[in-house]
Amino acid sequence: FFFVMEYLESLQLAFPDLAAEVSVLGDCYGKSLWHELTQKLLEFVKYAQLQLDDTLYQLFEQFIKPILAKLNPLAVAKLGVACCKTQKDVSKARTFLQHVGDSVKPSNQQAYTICRAEDALLALKGGAVKEAGTMLEECEEFVKKHEAEDIEPVVHSTYYSCYAAYLKATKQYDDYYHTALLALVYSDIEKMPIDEQQSWAYDIGIAALLGEKVYNFGELLGNPVINSLDATNLQWVRELLRAYNKGDLQGYEQIAQQYGDKMGQVPELLEKAAFLKQKIQLMALLNFLFNLTASNTVVSFTLVAKHTSIEVNQVEYLLMKALALGIIKGVIDQVAQQVSVTWVQARVLDREEIKALAAKVSAWSDTVRTTLDLVNATGAQLAHQQ
Repeated sequence: FFFVMEYLESLQLAFPDLAAEVSVLGDCYGKSLWHELTQKLLEFVKYAQLQLDDTLYQLFEQFIKPILAKLNPLAVAKLGVACCKTQKDVSKARTFLQHVGDSVKPSNQQAYTICRAEDALLALKGGAVKEAGTMLEECEEFVKKHEAEDIEPVVHSTYYSCYAAYLKATKQYDDYYHTALLALVYSDIEKMPIDEQQSWAYDIGIAALLGEKVYNFGELLGNPVINSLDATNLQWVRELLRAYNKGDLQGYEQIAQQYGDKMGQVPELLEKAAFLKQKIQLMALLNFLFNLTASNTVVSFTLVAKHTSIEVNQVEYLLMKALALGIIKGVIDQVAQQVSVTWVQARVLDREEIKALAAKVSAWSDTVRTTLDLVNATGAQLAHQQ
């Protein structure tokens, strides 16, 4: 007890502006209020003043470690992760976090999974990409095996966030897009720092553009995290995503002219310029076909060319590409120069698209009602004639 209180006094001297907060920690410790102490510690480790040198590391070693058995294992894992973040030496940070993981593993596998996923992230930062991937596979196995059980959201959030970082580092854009969105599902975006929100929005946006199988950005555009890009030097990302999602070729060209210098600063976009051009043509095709009425699903190559801004002799290739990607289904009639569309990839709709769809359903309903009235009237006439 004496050594713990002596450490807290030294902490107050080092950070006089946090003296009151440190005093509260001491009171909770002295009265054995372990739950209250846990909550106060989770708040305390977030202070910017403490994110220097090995301050948090010493906090864990001298204050938290002696009372580990008294604290909730999940809280211990979260505190361990927070306290190793400021350690610049990756090897030392990993050793520290592994010890924390070993301390919680016997009592709580979820807490251990948090430490394991964060350790994988450290391994990734240290250049051990293959090892990081293996560790994350182990975490994935646990998370999916216990999916139906009451796994804490922080476990999901940590795993998906760390796995997303791995996918980003290895440039697996399609998987990153879906995994990062899952990470956001389990995160409290309202409490997330604005710079972190912007980082997520930017990274997911770029992945959406570069992903070879991502042809609808509705889920991202409907996520509040995308709002963090408004009125910033990254606003062009959101505008570009909107243009792609609507298949707006004219809007795309305007954005490219207006923000060409900013887009040119993203090497990946420059490297895949040809792919990105074809992608917006495919998304223009998707939007056009998605909005077809049920009675008008046979479309001429000429009409496709008009809506995708390509030459008629390029239409067949574009349609074949869409069919190969599985974003549409149908039959191409090369002789008649037309395509019969039987299915178009489902979309996450925005409000405008929902209104348009509602109008289509209403029109269809009116047609069905008119047909039914006609059938009833014809049936009545036949019955009368008999």
